[in-house]
Amino acid sequence: MKNRAVGNRAPYRVDIFTIVMVTALVLFGLVTLLNALSDPFDGTETTFSAFYERLNFEFFTRQIGNILISLVLLVPLAILDYEKYKPFTKIAYIVSLILLFLLVVAGKSTRGALGWYEIGTRAFQPSEISKVVLIVVLSKTASEIYDRRGPIGKFVDFLKLFLLFFVPFALVILQNDFGTAMVFLIIFAGILFCVRLRWRYVIGGLFAIGVGGILSWFLILTETQKERIRVFLDPSRNPEGSGMNVLHAKQIIGSGGFWGKGYFTKGTLTQTGYVPIRHSDFIFSGIGEGLGFFGAMLLIIAFFLLLFHWLHTALIARDTFGRCLVVGCTVMLAAHIFENVAMNLGAMPVTGIPLPFISYGGSNILASFACVGIVMSVYARTAGRKKL
Repeated sequence: MKNRAVGNRAPYRVDIFTIVMVTALVLFGLVTLLNALSDPFDGTETTFSAFYERLNFEFFTRQIGNILISLVLLVPLAILDYEKYKPFTKIAYIVSLILLFLLVVAGKSTRGALGWYEIGTRAFQPSEISKVVLIVVLSKTASEIYDRRGPIGKFVDFLKLFLLFFVPFALVILQNDFGTAMVFLIIFAGILFCVRLRWRYVIGGLFAIGVGGILSWFLILTETQKERIRVFLDPSRNPEGSGMNVLHAKQIIGSGGFWGKGYFTKGTLTQTGYVPIRHSDFIFSGIGEGLGFFGAMLLIIAFFLLLFHWLHTALIARDTFGRCLVVGCTVMLAAHIFENVAMNLGAMPVTGIPLPFISYGGSNILASFACVGIVMSVYARTAGRKKL
């Protein structure tokens, strides 16, 4: 019969929804990037040449290059059966740890963190790719334990998974990149939820996070990092320093009102550089100004629909490994979206987490596209499965 799986193999299906949504988000991101970095418009641009002169294509063209490079990774990940990932997990994990460790030992600080290798005029952030590697490694190990013994109940099994997570997590902490470390923690929690971790470990983990947070304040965090938290709680504490970014971002978003001022128009604060890093960390503020509350909500709804589709893909995955892979990718993307939007609204500390598919950044685009390829591979092999 048609659409019937043969043994454990199923006919390949193309995930049209993911392709359409990701393409739309990437194209929207390119337009948003071009708008944010253009010279301020004054309303006198009555000809195409006058309009064109205002545009700044530097980061626009770079981002297109980032997208094309990322497609080179996405396509094989989507075509390959995700079971074929398994032989490469150990070497990928070791390489990612080496790259993270070398940054701790000899990395150059950028914006207070040690997270980048400089390659010519570009920078590579290994922690972004390490997120994807962690998803695959944890998914492989957790699914093998679950398929043999059921829900994670033995301490030795939990300890094995914890150590796989904790080593890269600790290396990222040592780089002073607490935003990325939080994403690592969310990935770990999401995959453990997928394999039904026993409640005693959940309760113990929450207790450990609470105690660890208190001890970190007194023993680990530097005075600069403590000040960031104080400024997050009260941005007016340092309005001309570390609190300026959040205050300006909130002002820009608020100035957009309900419908927004529009893109490539006069009177926008984004194009004046009123908030720094407007092409990456604070790109959502430009969206709020240009498209208003209505446009920002449409973007969030689009992200929600994509994440909901991915969760449905996890539910109909053919095995535990596939389910864990998709859940890991979904929570990673969700963590990025939540942290970036909340950071722009002043509801989370400034952590430098980019907005997936929208913000400028080669490493993040590469990691996001890798997740797209993984999810598409799982989706492609769900034909014939009954909905759970």
